[in-house]
Amino acid sequence: MEKMLAMADDVAWRRDIKRSLDDARYRVRFYTGLYWDEDLTGAVLHACREASADGAMGNRLDAARQLVQTRCRMLVQAMDRFAVRDFRQISTFREQALAAIDMFQDAVLESRRFRNATLPTGQLLRRRAL
Repeated sequence: MEKMLAMADDVAWRRDIKRSLDDARYRVRFYTGLYWDEDLTGAVLHACREASADGAMGNRLDAARQLVQTRCRMLVQAMDRFAVRDFRQISTFREQALAAIDMFQDAVLESRRFRNATLPTGQLLRRRAL
């Protein structure tokens, strides 16, 4: 019974984390760089903070967050509206940013698993409602 509860909780965490980062993926996929008020890096990092809302810190999580930030900045620079656009480079940077978000998602899930491995079973049932 405990194993089924842990599996259900793991599925719920995965769903919550994916839902938080889907907005970031959407913004990366459809970023144009044509408007002055588009803040891709800020919006993606906000989604990353939402995904890791439990305040978990770790070397892998910090490294993944830095990678997401770096990849988004590279995409923003490549998509600068005043620069000559190389569509192959833009496509590469877009895919790298999406891969960095996926790596961040894996790091968040790993940190939550590690944190919850030390909790008693009763506390796993007391997570926030959706």
